[in-house]
Amino acid sequence: MILLEINNRIIEETLTLKFDSASNGNKPEAVEVTFADFDGVLYHISNPNGDKTKVMVSISLKFFKELQEHGADELLKRVYGNFLVAPEDGYNISLLFDLEALPPHKEELIHQAGILKRNCFASVFEKYFKFQEEGRDGEKRAVVHYRDDESMYIESKKDRVTVVFSTVFKDDDDVIIGKVFMQEFKEGRRASHTAPQVLFSHREPPLELKDTDAAVGDNIGYITFVLFPRHTNANTRDNTINLIHTFRDYLHYHIKCSKAYIHTRMRAKTSDFLKVLNRARPDAEKKEMKTMSGKTFSR
Repeated sequence: MILLEINNRIIEETLTLKFDSASNGNKPEAVEVTFADFDGVLYHISNPNGDKTKVMVSISLKFFKELQEHGADELLKRVYGNFLVAPEDGYNISLLFDLEALPPHKEELIHQAGILKRNCFASVFEKYFKFQEEGRDGEKRAVVHYRDDESMYIESKKDRVTVVFSTVFKDDDDVIIGKVFMQEFKEGRRASHTAPQVLFSHREPPLELKDTDAAVGDNIGYITFVLFPRHTNANTRDNTINLIHTFRDYLHYHIKCSKAYIHTRMRAKTSDFLKVLNRARPDAEKKEMKTMSGKTFSR
C-alpha cells in the first residue's frame, strides 16, 4: 500500500525555489500562497510587511492548544530555534526565513519546515513515550480532537503505549472496507513479529475508553495501536511518530482508492457483458412477401 508523505511538498518546493534564487543572486520575488492539508490544517507562505527578502511560513491547527498542553511549544523551539517567531494573525505557528542570511544547512532547514505539522504532533507522542521509558504509570490520558467529530487518545503503561483513533465512516460501505483493512493489519503480525498489535472495534469504544465521553454509533470506528518498547525507544520513535500520526488519513485515503478501483472494475465488467449481449443478439429473419400485383419483396 502507498504510504502518505509526512512532509508538505508545497512548502519544500516553494522554499527550495526561494533559497536557490537567493543563493544565485537573483532579485527576490513576492510570494503569497494559502493552501490546506489533512485534518483542516491551513498553511500560509508570504512576505511579512511586503518585504520580499523575508519568507514566512505559518500553520493553523484547530487543536493546537491541546498539543501545547503536552509540550508542543518546547519541541518547536528545540527544532526551529530562532526561526520560530510570533505567529501571524489567524495562525498558531510562524517560521521566518531571511533570504539575505541563509544558513549553510539549507536542505535540512527546508525539510524541517516541510514537516512542521508532524513536529506539532510529535510533542504528545514523545511525552508519553518518555513516560513508558521511565516506567511511569497512572499518568492522565491525552486527548487530541484532531477533527470536529474525531479524536485521538494516548495512554502510557510501564510496558506499552496505547494509541486509539476514533474515526467516522460517512458511508455504510466505508465501514465494510475499513473492517477488511483492519483485518489485514491484524494479520500483519504474522508476517512481522516486530509489528505493533492492532485492534478494531465498531460502534462501541474499546475498554480503555469505557468511562470516557467517546462517541458511540453505527458509523463510528475505533482503531487501537499497542506500541511496545521496541517501537518507542530512542532509535525507533521518530519513525513510529512519522507513521502513526498520519494513520487516519492513510486509512481513509485507501478506502477511497479501493472504492474507485471497485467502481472501475464494475464499469469494465459491465462493458464486457454488453459486448457479449450484442454479439448474442439473433439476426432478424428476412421474410419474402408479395404485393397485390404479384411482385415480391423482402421485409
